[in-house]
Amino acid sequence: MATRKQRRRREKTFRHEYGFVVDDEEGNEVEVEGAELRAKKDPAVKAKSSSGGKGSSSGKSGGKSTGGRRVVRDPEPPTWNRAARRGLLWGAVTIALSIVLLKGVSVPIRVAIGVVYAALFVPITYWMDGIVYKRFLKRSESGGARAGKRR
Repeated sequence: MATRKQRRRREKTFRHEYGFVVDDEEGNEVEVEGAELRAKKDPAVKAKSSSGGKGSSSGKSGGKSTGGRRVVRDPEPPTWNRAARRGLLWGAVTIALSIVLLKGVSVPIRVAIGVVYAALFVPITYWMDGIVYKRFLKRSESGGARAGKRR
């Protein structure tokens, strides 16, 4: 059974059902889709929607967060530079943790353990980014980029 918070959130979605309407030249109310409304507000969205191109397969824009909803970005191809940056950050964290947590071992060995973990983290990160990117390409080529999309 859903929690009280989940039930309230679901009820809220039913309470706020409304459509956007605009008066045309003859005075009739014409319903406007959300994409058209956003295109009027943001010229970048207008250019993207009117270009007729494929655009992003998810139908969502870059890394903006809208209304508390999670916006999923398309994964980028793997690069060694990105993997090395992540490795440096992870290396600093593992060196600090190994110094703090491994009390029975000498300091140079603790630092060496952190460096080894950082060095192993770089190719693993590159490999995982490649897997994610290949999976994204496979899904986007098949047409069902977000078949299991949540609402």
